[in-house]
Amino acid sequence: MNDRRLQKGSAPIELVLAIGLILIPMALLSLSFGPYLERMVLVRVAAAAAARELVLSDGSEEGVVALVAEIARNHGVQVSDVGVGFCGGVVRPVTERPGPGCGPPAKGGELTVTVHVGVPALVTPYGEVGELTARASHTEMVGLYRSTR
Repeated sequence: MNDRRLQKGSAPIELVLAIGLILIPMALLSLSFGPYLERMVLVRVAAAAAARELVLSDGSEEGVVALVAEIARNHGVQVSDVGVGFCGGVVRPVTERPGPGCGPPAKGGELTVTVHVGVPALVTPYGEVGELTARASHTEMVGLYRSTR
């Protein structure tokens, strides 16, 4: 009976370690997963809509950049965090004028648009830490019987 009173439990120490080493990191990871998925949806939708708009506008990049900026604003993302590239070229921020693009599309050709956006690497209750880039490309084919000017 006397030996039992001398034994001290380690449950408080294990509880503190479990909360500090397991529960808090898991909570931070689960908080960070939502914004990443949201931004991935944004870049996929924006790339598909931009590629289709590029085909329909006969290669005019200004309208496509405006469309991507509008999609970003609708998703609550700052426009300065979004970039667009055309036909494998350099991805430029949508706040800049587009560089040399694909030109007028050829019948039966393909036009590719790449969209990228910044994603916070880790979301904490005190703010965002670090940044990753979510990137998506979409290729749209120009119809064989489509009139191009």
